[in-house]
Amino acid sequence: MSTLSAQGVVFRYSTDFVLKKMDLSIQEKSFLGLIGPNGSGKTTLLQILSGLLVPESGEVTLDNIPIKTLSARELARELAVISSEQYFEFPFPVEEIVSMGRFPHLGRFQKLGSSDRKIVNEALELTEVLHLRDRPISHLSSGERQRVLIARAIAQKPSILILDEPNAHLDINHQISIFRLLKQLRTQQSMSVVVVLHDLTATAAFCRTVALLSEGRLIKIGTPKEVITTETIRKVYKADVEVHASPLSGFPQITYSA
Repeated sequence: MSTLSAQGVVFRYSTDFVLKKMDLSIQEKSFLGLIGPNGSGKTTLLQILSGLLVPESGEVTLDNIPIKTLSARELARELAVISSEQYFEFPFPVEEIVSMGRFPHLGRFQKLGSSDRKIVNEALELTEVLHLRDRPISHLSSGERQRVLIARAIAQKPSILILDEPNAHLDINHQISIFRLLKQLRTQQSMSVVVVLHDLTATAAFCRTVALLSEGRLIKIGTPKEVITTETIRKVYKADVEVHASPLSGFPQITYSA
């Protein structure tokens, strides 16, 4: 298990600062939700944490080791990333897509062994897509495709799983199913899960910790009840909303008038 941290991270596109001295630490077995208005820096922060972008200043470390010193293969053994939009140019079969998760653990030109195939099979079973193993990924629904991408990440055997809007384009049933699967990965696979979300109610229902960003800064971090309050959400989002306790489980729930 690993700890991923950003310390004093600054990033800008051209002259526009997107992140301003960002400090954030993702502890072992976390389920962290990143929320904030559009343009607050959530996706940029994910890309920096995953090594896709390099900060102008500050540093990102994995177990106190700067990630810029790690090779792509070394980083991929610890960290898996699922972006909000992933396209496949070729209609690869599902099993082949999931098998790609084993590449960071293989040598150059090395083929999958029996242990690798067992891990792939277990990932297919855990995400309930085993019956789709021979189906081209281009023939799947959005919910099925999201599960396949999570299966690939599971096969990668990372300590940390990072997802950008995993519930985008999914109906309510598939959204709940995906979040329950992510909770299961945290508890049963001991993964830390980090998600960028716009749905504040879903964030409150499933995330153990919430980090609220605005204009490139971390405004508040804590439990859903500590962060998602009427006063805070109104101030940061500039929206006329009320936050109430869910009648089902007591987590914060957003309401507003039409």
